[in-house]
Amino acid sequence: MSDILVMHPSVAGHSCAATTTGRGMISRAHMEQTIRSLYAARIRGDLDGTVKDLAEDAVFVLNGRGTGVPAMSQDCCGKAAVREAIGQLIDHWRFADWKETSLMVDGHKLALAWTAQVTFVPTNKSATIDVVDMITFRDGKIVDFRQSTDTAMVMSLAS
Repeated sequence: MSDILVMHPSVAGHSCAATTTGRGMISRAHMEQTIRSLYAARIRGDLDGTVKDLAEDAVFVLNGRGTGVPAMSQDCCGKAAVREAIGQLIDHWRFADWKETSLMVDGHKLALAWTAQVTFVPTNKSATIDVVDMITFRDGKIVDFRQSTDTAMVMSLAS
């Protein structure tokens, strides 16, 4: 199970918070385009495209408390650390048949529900998984990205 995600030692176990106050409003269209572009890059396995719209102080969290995997329940802080974590996710988890099921925007926050056929590469196990992302923008960049999914299913794919 340690192959799920290994966080950089400088961020594992630490909690962080990015500043979410921006200097101006961001358009709904920009937020929608940004997240759709991020997932298009993620599906292609394009790390640079996946992280290009992250703020330097971005926070990424997989809401997996209770899994016994520290990296699934601790904040990943800063663009460099998030890039490393996303790179590991791209290397270990493949998406097929990715579908946006709902997208809602409220001010500078976006909620995205999606489903995909997800494969854990080391075990070659696959399942259809539903995911909800809660994303906060500041000055046109993603500053906070929290992902929630069926952690029991994720763990079963990884075992």
